[in-house]
Parts: sequence; C-alpha cells; structure tokens
Amino acid sequence: MATKLFFEMLDEVNADVSTLKTKYAGSGALRILFEHAFKPDKKFLLPETDPPYKADIHPIGMAPTTLVHESKRLYVFTRADLTKLKREGLFIDLLESIDKNDAKILLAVKNQQLPKIFPKITEKVVTDAGFL
Repeated sequence: MATKLFFEMLDEVNADVSTLKTKYAGSGALRILFEHAFKPDKKFLLPETDPPYKADIHPIGMAPTTLVHESKRLYVFTRADLTKLKREGLFIDLLESIDKNDAKILLAVKNQQLPKIFPKITEKVVTDAGFL
C-alpha cells in the first residue's frame, strides 16, 4: 500500500480525531509536521505572506516527491544561518515539488495556522495524542 499524503491523513484525522491515537500513533512524519505547526520555537523563518509558486499539476500521488518524505527536512526553514533568500528559495522549490493539497498544508504550517484548514486538529488534540 502506498504511503498516504498528509492531506489524506489530516482529512481523516479532522473527521475523527481518535485516529491520531489509533491509526497514526508513532508517525514520525506527523510528529515533525505538528511540531512545526504548533511549537513557537519551530516556526519557520519565512515571511507571513505566501510566496509566488507554481502548484504541481500532476495527479494525486504523482508529484516528484511527497511532503511526508520531505518532512524530515523541514528544520531547514528554521535555520537562522541560511540567508533569507536561500530559505525562501528552498521553500518555493519544496512547494512546487509536492502535491498541491500538501502545499496548502505546508503554507498553513509555515504560519502556524493548521486549524484554519483542519478545525478539529488543535494543539490540545495533538498534545493529548502524544505528538507534542
């Protein structure tokens, strides 16, 4: 079975938050995503406005890479030693190489606004499920 994309997992969790504890317990990729989405010290060092990018046009699951696979590299956007231009360029490259639905999630994570897309996925829910 192919790995689900974040938007598929988060749609499922938003419909039934108990799946965080049952189906997705122990997901390292979700843990990383939630840390960047909710912890102030893991907030991306990027502008609040969304950058200009070309959304991926491939069918679902056919993008060059997945946000799940790239999640372990999200720390790059918190590195103060990189120039602003380098961080922003890497961010745009990532947005353009993942599924367009996951790109929307990444933009929400950047601004720590994930509950705006998934209202039931709050810091309390994520913490109670053991992800933070």
